[in-house]
Amino acid sequence: MQPACPAPGWRFWIDRGGTFTDVVGCSPAGELVVRKVLSVQPECPGDPAVRAILDVLGLAPGHPLPLGLVRE
Repeated sequence: MQPACPAPGWRFWIDRGGTFTDVVGCSPAGELVVRKVLSVQPECPGDPAVRAILDVLGLAPGHPLPLGLVRE
């Protein structure tokens, strides 16, 4: 059964906890992708949730998001 989120652009939801941050993405085709990352990563600058989203999208850290790729 496909999730009820097929539409243009990716949708992301983030649950930031003390130890882990969970990132759930729904592709334009309705496929769910989940990433669990450490909430604090002193060796990596920037926001771990943003890095996880860029990873899901296949973009390099610091790469700008193309217009329309993410809708939520």
